[in-house]
Amino acid sequence: MNILNKLSPQFKEFLQEEGIDEEIFLFEQTLRYVRIKPDYQITFEQLQQQVSFSMQPIHEIPKLYSLPANQKINNLQLYKNGHLYGIDKSSAAVVYSLDINKDDINVLEICCAPGAKLTFIADLLRVETEKDGIQRKVFGVDISQNRLNITQSIVNKYKLEKYVELILQDGTKYKNQIQFDKVLIDAECTHEGSIKHLKKYIQKPMHEQNSKKQQKNNKASKKQLQKNYTNTYTTEQTKANEWTEEDFNSRFLDQKKLQQIYDLQFSLLENGYKLLKQNGILIYSTCSFSQKQNEDQIIKFLEQNNDAILVHPFYGMQEQQCKSGQIFNTVRFDPKVSNTGGMFIAKIKKL
Repeated sequence: MNILNKLSPQFKEFLQEEGIDEEIFLFEQTLRYVRIKPDYQITFEQLQQQVSFSMQPIHEIPKLYSLPANQKINNLQLYKNGHLYGIDKSSAAVVYSLDINKDDINVLEICCAPGAKLTFIADLLRVETEKDGIQRKVFGVDISQNRLNITQSIVNKYKLEKYVELILQDGTKYKNQIQFDKVLIDAECTHEGSIKHLKKYIQKPMHEQNSKKQQKNNKASKKQLQKNYTNTYTTEQTKANEWTEEDFNSRFLDQKKLQQIYDLQFSLLENGYKLLKQNGILIYSTCSFSQKQNEDQIIKFLEQNNDAILVHPFYGMQEQQCKSGQIFNTVRFDPKVSNTGGMFIAKIKKL
């Protein structure tokens, strides 16, 4: 199915403006992915028996496995017991690129909700702590209380409370006396890299989507929007409007809103870098295919920070099924090349 034929014709204008290849939208993920807790002892044969005989290991990332896209995991005992997590391979690759090791004591993720990457980081820190007894922690910052509540429930489910500290704050303003070993900026973006999310706009005609309940929620959340105006993609009003025609037009067609997201992304990058210690690593990622939201942000940032250098996200690590970005030492995941959702990854070292 060509999803572009189902969306507003103006969406193609957005793709052209953002330098996005329309061909990407002709492909669809045929797989979903799960990971197993890094220290959970189980054989592959046992996994297949308990999950699915279609399950296959992803050799590029330890303890990551593929399943058919329509495979449900909610009823699996491994999931209920907190040993199995759902996470896209592209998101797992973001965490993998951080290269968490014994020297990482304090890690920061900005825009951490809903928590798939955060809990992956926490699991890796937990394993190192259980080896040497040195307490480690990942600090998760997000501007949305509702999204943080979801994140907290996931942290609790997987019994990672000791390794996670959640902070309700605008990521562009967050401060801490700690200089972090690693920083992940999982930046807010237009999210068109997730085709399964785009499909939600076409499940029924857009003009039918604005219900009275949504209109009531929009009005009730007006003050929240004004309070959080710097982050137009995570306000409570945005959540109330999600997958409506208003949301679609605001996300992709409103040039003022698009400029706000560009500005927000750069501010998140700047603030995250301030919190990074010397010789530390910062990962900037988005699930957008847009060059303006990805490579252009990195170019601008490097021009303004002489002590920052780009290194390949997987240098000295297992090579991933992805393609090079538009600038050297950046990578992209997409349904065509990677059988994943869209993801851009840049890895910056602070000299």
